[in-house]
Amino acid sequence: MRWINGGIYGLIFILFLVWVLSLKKQETELSGYVRYIKKHGSVILLLLLVNSISFGMTFWKEQGQIYIKKDGYGGSEKQVDFLLEKEETKEEVSLTVHPRTLTKKELEAKWQEAFSYLEEHIKGENESLSNVNKNLDFSLDYEEYPFDLEVQPEDYGLMDSEGNLRNESSVLLEAGYDENDLKKGIPTRVTVSLWYGEECDRKVYELLIFPKEESEMEKQFSKASDYLKQQEQDALYQEGFAVSPNVEGVQITRTDQSRVTPFEILVIGGLLIGLLLLRERENVKNEEKRRREQLLRCYPWFVNELVLLLGAGMQVKNIFFVLIEEYENEKKRQKEETNRVIKKSHMEDYKAPLMKELNVARRSLKLGMSEEQVYYQLGRRLKLPCYIKLMTLLEQNVRKGAKGITEAFEQEELAALEERKNLAKRYGEEASTKLLGPMILLLLVVMCMIMIPAFLSFA
Repeated sequence: MRWINGGIYGLIFILFLVWVLSLKKQETELSGYVRYIKKHGSVILLLLLVNSISFGMTFWKEQGQIYIKKDGYGGSEKQVDFLLEKEETKEEVSLTVHPRTLTKKELEAKWQEAFSYLEEHIKGENESLSNVNKNLDFSLDYEEYPFDLEVQPEDYGLMDSEGNLRNESSVLLEAGYDENDLKKGIPTRVTVSLWYGEECDRKVYELLIFPKEESEMEKQFSKASDYLKQQEQDALYQEGFAVSPNVEGVQITRTDQSRVTPFEILVIGGLLIGLLLLRERENVKNEEKRRREQLLRCYPWFVNELVLLLGAGMQVKNIFFVLIEEYENEKKRQKEETNRVIKKSHMEDYKAPLMKELNVARRSLKLGMSEEQVYYQLGRRLKLPCYIKLMTLLEQNVRKGAKGITEAFEQEELAALEERKNLAKRYGEEASTKLLGPMILLLLVVMCMIMIPAFLSFA
């Protein structure tokens, strides 16, 4: 151990030296480790203190006699370890220390004290042992009285070894006692044995047990229970019997059959409501996701239309009117041509979210709102970065004029086409992933078709 302490002293010396040298330099001139040591000088001092205490303890030896305290009466054994040393030879020895043992005279006195303690506490909440109608108390303070307690009732039908009585009136009558016995009390005995190792002392207590005092509620429940037993006895030779659902004001319900309780209905209803709320929340998320995907699909078409119509010299606000009018005419044509609705609705449906927002922008323009403000609000409603960027370009077009706007829109069109390609690739990857589920199911079906006949042939 002293070698370890010596090594730690060397480490402390190095750390202390680094700490002293670091005080003379600026923070920027120090490396990370040196700055860390400089900030933790108190840790070095604490390490020095702990190591010094540890080093000093290596020179400490036991002086005088070694006193070992044993556990008291009733305590437990414990192990005490010693180190035997002479010159360079060492040996470790383990000694089992037993608890203190009572002398014969002390044992007799302790037995008397323990039985006196029991006589005071054994009656529990009863008035006396001659009038027992409540459970008895055989608890013993084992730290004060180191004995193993054994209780042996004369009649286990009246009381168990823990002192718990079986003195309900119905139980006593079933056991063969009559009403007269219940009034006079049932005499019985209980033997209490106190063991100390192999030695034992016993004492017998006389008891007079009376029926348990029942409250009005307990009496009603007892009558209901007796009624059920009587009905069963009366129908001993019959296929079945019926019982009243209400006896002495006590409601009787059968619980061994599966039946949904009001609480279970409430819990199930709460779970269903929670699931509906979660489903509604999920539907909102899915609708928002679907709207976002439709806007992304529609973006290349929208930019292309803007580029074409701006190149033709049309103003942006008029472009909105033209696009909305074309979309509405197309919808009317689809309704008139019933056979083409199914084919074209899927192609045109992705434009609906954009057209809805363009319609709002058109109404705002008609109400007199400035174009710059309309484009700003339109971009914020569409939320997607590409649309926000596009509306920003339209705002610049209003403020600074049309110079350079065509080139900016052409670049945005190329970026939109590239994004459309990437979107198509992503949809293809998602479709292939969704096909994995049916493919796995088909594989399982084929495996079952092959393996089941094979197993049946072996059987």
